[in-house]
Amino acid sequence: MSENPSPQSPQSSDQPGEPAAPQPSTPPPPAYGAAPSTAQQSEGSGKGLGIAVLIIGILAFLGFAIPVLNVFSALLAIVGLVLGILALRKASARGVPLSGVILSGLALLLSVIFIVVYAVGFGAALNEVQSGSSAIEEPAEEDAAEEEAQPVEPDVGTRENPAPLGTTVEIVEFGDPVYEVVLGPVTLNAADAVADANMFNEPAPEGFQYALLPVSVTYVGEETGTPWLDLSIEFVTAAGTTHTQSDTLAVAPDPTLLSINELYPGGTGTGNVVIAIPVDDAENGTWTISPLFGDPFFLTAQ
Repeated sequence: MSENPSPQSPQSSDQPGEPAAPQPSTPPPPAYGAAPSTAQQSEGSGKGLGIAVLIIGILAFLGFAIPVLNVFSALLAIVGLVLGILALRKASARGVPLSGVILSGLALLLSVIFIVVYAVGFGAALNEVQSGSSAIEEPAEEDAAEEEAQPVEPDVGTRENPAPLGTTVEIVEFGDPVYEVVLGPVTLNAADAVADANMFNEPAPEGFQYALLPVSVTYVGEETGTPWLDLSIEFVTAAGTTHTQSDTLAVAPDPTLLSINELYPGGTGTGNVVIAIPVDDAENGTWTISPLFGDPFFLTAQ
């Protein structure tokens, strides 16, 4: 009796008993709406960070020249520099973060310079006040009664004893003269001149009138000076209230003090200042002229 051969199963290898070789698998198709790659995410975050750095740089730059605020500008500029470096590493387009880094660096430098200038000026003014107070000597005991009997005349240029308008005033900073200034002649009621100076000038507020004061300056320092930045001019009423150019938006007739540009040693310029002053008792007020750091010098109203 013949035996039927059993069918043989296919083998993946020539030798019986060996395991079958693994078949290559086909990779699955990418899922629909797959998330962007890491490089795309990094580029997007770098672009947003660059815009933030630019905004920080602009904000830091706006406050570098304002006392106290420039301290916060310096801190903000440091933050802008750190974030700007990170943005430059992430972003493929470096124009925006580079602009923010440049603005932040410039704001930091200028903020530090102005902080030092203000600190030195404040320290010099404080030392001047202390040295002036320490220079006062007590009168001898035998002369005390005589000194009390004779009233002491206030120094010229104080509110109690203002100098005549038109007096040449020497402005001193840190012990060195920097300007020679002459105020006047003044027009205490210059409503028509102010109205003609600019079509957008509004009338003085109720109870006030515009005073027009010419200012002549000569720079006598060793470097350069800009009068409208270095000098402060105000009006003090007999009642003790102070009034400045910034109280109103009135534009003075040409030439204005703002039109005097930077002056070198020996340079001169003349410009007008307009201040709204109270109508009542205006002729008994006083004008003051002072440097950025220092005491005011008082002159008569007219």
